[in-house]
Amino acid sequence: MRVTDASIFSRALTTIEIKEIEKLLIKEDKEVVIGRLTSMNGDIIKYSNPKIIPSPTKLPSGNIIEEIKSDSSIYSIYRVAPGLTFEELISELKKYSKVPVLFPLYLQGSIGGFIATNGSGFGSYKFGFVRGKKEVHSLKDNEAIVMTANYTEVIESDKESKFAWSAIILDDKERFYLTSNYAKLEGISGSSIDTYSLINDINKIVIQSFKRDYIPVMLRFPESSYSKLAQLKFFEKIIGYKINFNSPDKYYVFLGRIKFDDLNELFSFLKKNKDFLPFPSLSEYDKLHLEILNKLGKKTKLPKEYKSIVSIYNEATKCINCGLCLNVCKAYEVTHNPLYSPVGKIGRLIMEEKDFETCFGCVKDEEVCPVNIPISKLTTEGVNIISPEKIKIEIQDLPSDIPNLAKKLQNTYRNRPLYLLFVGCASKYDINGVRGFLTYLLDKGNSLPQDFSPRVELVNACCGFDDFIGGNIQGAKDKVSKILELKKNKNAQGIYFLCPEALYIYNLLSGDTGILAYEVVKDALKERKIHAGCWAKKLGIKGNDDECAGLNLTTYKGYPIPSKGKAVLTICPFSTWKYGTSSVYSVFYVGSENMEKLVGEKDLDNLLLDLSIDSIKEALTDSVDEIAEKVSLWNLGGEGYFILVTYPVILNKFKNILEQKIKEHERKDEMIKYISKIVNDTIILDQKITLISDYLRGQNYSSLIMEMREKILTSSKLEYSAKDLVNSDQMIKAIDEMIKRAITPKLIERVFKEIIYS
Repeated sequence: MRVTDASIFSRALTTIEIKEIEKLLIKEDKEVVIGRLTSMNGDIIKYSNPKIIPSPTKLPSGNIIEEIKSDSSIYSIYRVAPGLTFEELISELKKYSKVPVLFPLYLQGSIGGFIATNGSGFGSYKFGFVRGKKEVHSLKDNEAIVMTANYTEVIESDKESKFAWSAIILDDKERFYLTSNYAKLEGISGSSIDTYSLINDINKIVIQSFKRDYIPVMLRFPESSYSKLAQLKFFEKIIGYKINFNSPDKYYVFLGRIKFDDLNELFSFLKKNKDFLPFPSLSEYDKLHLEILNKLGKKTKLPKEYKSIVSIYNEATKCINCGLCLNVCKAYEVTHNPLYSPVGKIGRLIMEEKDFETCFGCVKDEEVCPVNIPISKLTTEGVNIISPEKIKIEIQDLPSDIPNLAKKLQNTYRNRPLYLLFVGCASKYDINGVRGFLTYLLDKGNSLPQDFSPRVELVNACCGFDDFIGGNIQGAKDKVSKILELKKNKNAQGIYFLCPEALYIYNLLSGDTGILAYEVVKDALKERKIHAGCWAKKLGIKGNDDECAGLNLTTYKGYPIPSKGKAVLTICPFSTWKYGTSSVYSVFYVGSENMEKLVGEKDLDNLLLDLSIDSIKEALTDSVDEIAEKVSLWNLGGEGYFILVTYPVILNKFKNILEQKIKEHERKDEMIKYISKIVNDTIILDQKITLISDYLRGQNYSSLIMEMREKILTSSKLEYSAKDLVNSDQMIKAIDEMIKRAITPKLIERVFKEIIYS
């Protein structure tokens, strides 16, 4: 996967055919550790087929920082997770009244990326600057070593000092900062400023400079060349700093912005003035940079494969790789890999990639985008069209009591117009919500506003959301057309949707406007806390909580999506199922008192999930010898026979371990009481066992399977002649298949029932 960064070289690539620079790209497979793709050095684009490794956001100990050396009250040295942003690092260091002695103006980049590119920024002259006598930072074994100082308060002055931080330049005025004790030593007076406020203010200036249709540019040049800056009439200076490389030479670095159309003029200036470099660090041009400088086109190129998404591709070229979307992106939260975030997908789009993964359709990343890119549309209706990917969303048959409720409504309210009630995925993910909404219509039908009607006919089908989110827009249109045709044939006056995703697709593709059932019941919910979620927000609905639940997926790109219980009422059926809570509709079926009890049981749901995860991992480890003993059966009956006779080993160990963990847990009485309640309600039982089994099956067991294989190879139960078979890829696949067969809803149900009835 080829990606871009925040450099002007990446921006220039939107005008250049990738094949024109292919000869200069590094062809061999190479592991490349990436942070948040905010670097302005243009290094990441030079790899033709990099093996991308996300920079760790935690140390091996699980901490994010650890102090390893301290020199009284002057400075301390910390071991730091290199994938952290400077914003996260400074927030953590604030607890100890410390700040890094060197950091960038913009705090959203990763610490590892800054160090790897020998980054420059706002720093202390006292401790040396980049090439100083003391090592201010380094990267060692995927850990960052960062020097910090007790500079929690500084004096602002216009006088330079060997103890001062490098100058910040605003409105052509240089401002130096040093601690009060050094200010007294130098005889410098000035106003006192909180260091953390200063750092945040500088960061805000950078963020506020981001503007649509403008490209952020950083220029570095020697002090002697300052007068040349006046030639760049199109370069709008934002903020700068003065740096000292412990030599007679001083340099300036200015962050500014230019219009995309002025990129040609900037490149012409850079080619004529070799003392000006578009790198804030000590980088120099390599052959690829120079080629891009010479190849820059005058307009955006459009790969022929993208002709169906012209407007969306043009929006993608507005991205400046600021990385702000990563702070709220669900895909990045789950994977910690920026490749799957908006900035990663846009970069891959610009690099003419054609293989993309499904997006959750979040709205938060769009809300924080400083250049107003319609990210949600781009990552659903955009890139997925290029490589459609099917998401499986199940629709289940409705229990007989639900059609009976609908018939009762039709008989009771014959004098009201007919509306359709589209059930869709709520048949699986929120069946009590269906009952609750019908119950509400039955009880409150006479008092409904004229815009609504209690007389409904059920539609239990797929809305087309699965096709839409997977990039098959025509498939979604076909399903929506059937819903619209049914509405016309039934002469229905309106159509209710229990699911915001279904309503969004219907409104977008049908030319008609449906009604979210939430609008019917919301006044009766009074002061209840509501979870709206991404797709409800797209409909203009705001709640008390809008975290993305991750649709109905339990994993994303091999990483488990956390399934956290929530003490809120949900609108989206997926969220209801994922969070194990009640919906805005089900409260009218289960009753307010029972609903409150359900809300209070969310932590027990989370506990059951945690115990299940621990149990399956322990079961796999404990199964090694028995699996080793049965490998010889492969030669007797083949792979299928081996799996058939072996997966029960994992199944039984998992069942026994989970039962034991629950019975021995300090909260066993609460859990057993809760499990008893689940078992006695077939609807809730089906939801819980399906959620747990799906979540377990969705875990990434790759590393554990590799460990199992190594232990099987050394097991005394393994026949020597079977070692080659164990070493094969077939064995890896076989163990994976055994895990999937061992974990089923029926097994979880069996565990629950044995706990209650044993």
